[in-house]
Amino acid sequence: MNSPMKFRLESKIRLYLALLLFFVAGVSFAQVPQRPNPPRLVNDFAGIFTGAQVMEMEGVLDAFADSTSNQIAVVTVPQLYGYDKAQLAYEIGEKWGVGQDKFDNGIVILVKPKTGSSKGEVFIATGYGLEGAVTDALARKVIERQMIPHFRENDYYSGVKAALNVLLPVISGEISTDEYSRGEEDDGLAAALAFLFCVIIFVCVLVALTSDKNQNIGGGNNRGGRNFTATDAFILGSILGNASGSRGRSSGGFGGGFGGGFGGGFGGFGGGSFGGGGAGGSW
Repeated sequence: MNSPMKFRLESKIRLYLALLLFFVAGVSFAQVPQRPNPPRLVNDFAGIFTGAQVMEMEGVLDAFADSTSNQIAVVTVPQLYGYDKAQLAYEIGEKWGVGQDKFDNGIVILVKPKTGSSKGEVFIATGYGLEGAVTDALARKVIERQMIPHFRENDYYSGVKAALNVLLPVISGEISTDEYSRGEEDDGLAAALAFLFCVIIFVCVLVALTSDKNQNIGGGNNRGGRNFTATDAFILGSILGNASGSRGRSSGGFGGGFGGGFGGGFGGFGGGSFGGGGAGGSW
């Protein structure tokens, strides 16, 4: 074999080997976590929950699955395994078969916690049969309003719990998407009115105390008035600060969804399918 032909053959072999190694590496990297055996609805691969928190959520979701046939799987992962968050959530839903085969009534809540080198990711994937109840817009609101505010404080349990407090009653028909949106708006209006009321009280008390001080400085009769002190300023500032804090997030909203009875043990996934519904977020 002459040198040019030998060189071309060796080049082709190296190319094929490189492609083979690339393919094998890609397959080994982009792998979906294995379906747990025995099956569980709460799978904390990232280790962000305590044992008690896992048991509580598992019991609630098991009871919900028993009473409605709808299945919600909470899955935390330390990395995305070569997928983006949406793809990984759909792959888990499909390969695990979350939901019932006839109804495709499953949901996957995927959480990848934030680390020093990567941002946090969350995605709510809905099966075909629940896309009408849990719309993409609702899933996005739940992530932005209920989950991420807690996740930013590394409180993953409260964030997932707050999401379930909305999703469970929405899926079971206890509240509608519109009722959830109105409830969020009402909470915001009530907080704003409470803040405004405290501001009015602050101004009225400040004016009264300042008026007493001016009377004392002017040499008028002192009829029990006193000077405006640093203590007064601290108290009024605390009142105003507490009012401002009341405008922050609500971790529950619809508390009836979470904290119910425990089921008798999860019986397994039913073969549900996912078609691209849902929403995600990052922090």
